[in-house]
Amino acid sequence: MKELLRRALRAVVIAGLRLRSRPLGSAPGSRTLILAPHQDDEALGCAGLILTRRMAGLPVDVVYITDGAGSYPGHPLLPPAELARLRRAEAIQAMQGLRVEATSLHFLDAVDGTLAHLRPEESEALARRIAGMISALVPTELFLPCRADGSSEHEAAFRVAQRALQLSALRTRILEYPVWARWSPQQLIRPGLTRRVWRLAFPAHAAAKRAALACYVSQTEPTPPWPDPVLPSGFADSFATTEEFFFEG
Repeated sequence: MKELLRRALRAVVIAGLRLRSRPLGSAPGSRTLILAPHQDDEALGCAGLILTRRMAGLPVDVVYITDGAGSYPGHPLLPPAELARLRRAEAIQAMQGLRVEATSLHFLDAVDGTLAHLRPEESEALARRIAGMISALVPTELFLPCRADGSSEHEAAFRVAQRALQLSALRTRILEYPVWARWSPQQLIRPGLTRRVWRLAFPAHAAAKRAALACYVSQTEPTPPWPDPVLPSGFADSFATTEEFFFEG
């Protein structure tokens, strides 16, 4: 029953976003940088964006903030170092399918699960690393996880990214993409009503997004001996759509 209610609410909220949204285009010569808290967030929230930008011949870079090693704490057969290695390989495979070269993927390897609990000096050091990436890549558009995404890790990533932008002093367009907020759609109501909403439709590339999501087997499939995947049932499927939404301002 809970899942049926979630689906019904998501359908209503997405319909509202669609009504309020404007088409998201791309300017000639633009350069896209996506900051992802974990390896899979970029595919969940931005796979259609990534592929359409790449098919237009525009450069796309992805910066993965954490090592992704915290999703199976205590797993008897998958220690953190092995999980980090596996998730990096999944990211490379997923992005290859979206035409992003491995050289455009940047792994900062912050400890997964710690972003919301960093000491001030640790947060500042991470922000300086991200600022260095921003200054080196000079993006014209920067995609961040939503500031109110319903995940403490994602929201902490947003705050660190905001500080990184201050340190880089780069003026660039900033858009936010939902991940956990799309799964829990009540999180989308406020930004959908109070901020600029952009929509990117990609009906011809829905299969490519599904294929990118399918690369993240460690998150979407059971990892024996544990019987259930780390992501909730139906989570990845709720992102296998022909449109993505972004918030600005």
